[in-house]
Amino acid sequence: MTDDYTIPLKKIFNKPKRGRAKKAIREIKEFVKKHKRLNEEQIAISKEINEKVWENGMFGIPRKIEVQLKEIEGKTFVFLKEGKEFKAREKEVKDKKKEEKKKEAKKEEKTKEQIETEKEQEKKLEEKRLKEKNEQKAEIKRKIKE
Repeated sequence: MTDDYTIPLKKIFNKPKRGRAKKAIREIKEFVKKHKRLNEEQIAISKEINEKVWENGMFGIPRKIEVQLKEIEGKTFVFLKEGKEFKAREKEVKDKKKEEKKKEAKKEEKTKEQIETEKEQEKKLEEKRLKEKNEQKAEIKRKIKE
């Protein structure tokens, strides 16, 4: 599930020029934290957003920034809208899911093979037990005759 947001950064322009980029990154985290009701540990900002904020130096930050939020494995990632990193991450997640499905399929195949081998082993054991019982019966009959 992805959510698209436009984060306004105009509040930062009311503050001194020095360190505006750092404050912008902080503001992005606060925005996501507020709208998604998350802790700061659950939020991860992509390199593309960091580069976009810092591209004109520490003073020349953009007035607003468009982002996409993607929740992956309990962590919310903040990507630049329609950025390369977002598409790459989606591809990784899809590949990971495919690999997991393949592993599950292999496990199922192995379990089928294991079940077949177990059945064969059980049959062999039953045959051995029957032979032993027949031999014991034959010995008992011999002893009775003697």
